[in-house]
Amino acid sequence: MTHRTNDNGVVVIGIDFGTTFTGVAYSYIRLDDRGLGDTDPEPVTLWPVSADEAPNFDSPKVPSQIAYQGENIIWGQLALDEQEPIRWFKLLLLDEKHLQPHLRNSDHLRQARKLIDQSGRDVVTVISDYLSQLWKHVLEVIARARGQRFLSANPLHVVVTVPAIWQDIPIQRMERALDKAGILSKRPGCPDTTHTFISEPEAAALASIHGHRRYDALEIGQTFVIADLGGGTVDLISFKVKSTRPELILEEAVEGEGGLCGATFLDQAFLVCLQKKIRRKKLQEKNLKSWQQMHELERKRITDALWERGIKRKYYNGQPEQRIDLGAQGNRRPYVVLDADDLDNIFNSVYNNISNLIHGQVQAILKKTGNLPEFIIMNGGFGRCEYIYRKLLEKYESHIEILLEANTKPWTAIARGAVLSGAAHVKNRVHIQSHISRFSYGWVKKEEFDHRVHDIEDHDTDELTGYSIARDQMEWIILRGDSVKTLSTQVYEYERYFEVDEVGFVSFSEPIYRSRLKCPPKRLAENEAQEGSLSKNIEAAEFRKHVIIDMKTPVPVEQLPRRGDAEHPHRLLIYRVEVNISGASLIIKATAGGRNIGEKTIYGLAEH
Repeated sequence: MTHRTNDNGVVVIGIDFGTTFTGVAYSYIRLDDRGLGDTDPEPVTLWPVSADEAPNFDSPKVPSQIAYQGENIIWGQLALDEQEPIRWFKLLLLDEKHLQPHLRNSDHLRQARKLIDQSGRDVVTVISDYLSQLWKHVLEVIARARGQRFLSANPLHVVVTVPAIWQDIPIQRMERALDKAGILSKRPGCPDTTHTFISEPEAAALASIHGHRRYDALEIGQTFVIADLGGGTVDLISFKVKSTRPELILEEAVEGEGGLCGATFLDQAFLVCLQKKIRRKKLQEKNLKSWQQMHELERKRITDALWERGIKRKYYNGQPEQRIDLGAQGNRRPYVVLDADDLDNIFNSVYNNISNLIHGQVQAILKKTGNLPEFIIMNGGFGRCEYIYRKLLEKYESHIEILLEANTKPWTAIARGAVLSGAAHVKNRVHIQSHISRFSYGWVKKEEFDHRVHDIEDHDTDELTGYSIARDQMEWIILRGDSVKTLSTQVYEYERYFEVDEVGFVSFSEPIYRSRLKCPPKRLAENEAQEGSLSKNIEAAEFRKHVIIDMKTPVPVEQLPRRGDAEHPHRLLIYRVEVNISGASLIIKATAGGRNIGEKTIYGLAEH
């Protein structure tokens, strides 16, 4: 039966693909509804499990892991340890040079690389295989809840969250994985599935304001911090309230921060301490099994039941020591003790980094606005950690509120926020009006030479026109620290010359450069020299060709107007470059004569 497409609404699906766990939420968005106050994202909580994992059947998230058994793909909770599942593969979307040294050489990533190599696949393929299985299951869940006819009759908009520390390359790889997974594939009888990206802390911000029902409590001018504590990354973003009526409008307050200091690093610190305790005990008790010699089920009991669902979530400084039962060994059950100092050291190994990141945001807001933020919202699975919550509560006392939703809501916040972001997108509305650019962006241009403005070293004569020009001048379209408005457009006009004997459509390209400096030099030569000569204790300019926009003449060159004299005849192309900010993305479109001649999207404008 053919179903008629519904033009009244869109099914928005938010995917929070995490380092250790993945969450999904969805909602049906009616296009004639007002605002997002009544939008109620529904997290997917039913996941396939093996018989041994039946108690975890209903869970807010599914493990980000996959195993290959011949031609079969086993994923999520179905992938058991004995099948050597690949984990942590999300971080391999980053180039190795962008990973912190201790993470680059970690056992987790070495194992992930080894298993991916053994599978004969690359990381994009592994992620696409995982997402393909996830997507099939999510569609089944929606069809079960709403009906197959509902699912078939409504267009889909997918929102995928990405860490704030990601830049263009990992996002582009993620987009390839989505396409390869079939998530963006055309569905018969329906409009194309559309998709957008949103940074994880931005999604967390939308969910937090929605979940804490702060719509009516917020006042214009107030600021707040979102601390998204995930498995691998911790991301911070801060917002200022621009408007509360008729809809909530936010603008990013200061440049965000982020780091690789999530829950998995706390897990590593626990295991290092535990194994050290076991080794010391083994010096007195020779028959004691080492951690590696213990049965896999006993190790899993300790890491899952005792640590993950017990100490990790519930411990806070000042509590009594924790006794770790090592399981049956002969006719006894030996144990080791982690005292308060041990546990404080474990938790402080990540808390200190998280605290420093939050402190940096608070101080930046205070410096810019003269006031402390009103509150700090903790999100993410790691955001439920009692130790971190209480330490922050103690640090900021009554000066700044620390907010934490109950139950599993912090863990599902990013997926729910992705749905809210998608709802705003399909309604063509903006709730985060502006972002702080983390980089300066620009391109090279020629200018008419002026000895009062230009360096004599840049003087040249254009071969085609004979004009006296200053070559290699930078046109910086966005500077680091700029507050750039979503859906705003800047327009630049340029001329390009061609030889009169050229024929046909001609392709050409222009590199777009990026610099970390707030006020990068106007000359290309100075940017290149500065990047090469900066000392280690000065912030690196990180000046480089970032992306290339490819263009083509709108008509054959011989149809372009002829200009110049007998000595310098040439063809002239006048084209416009439109720079549009959409969310945290930079959309660059070149047009000539009303035709699109080239387009490039730079993701991660507000990511660091």
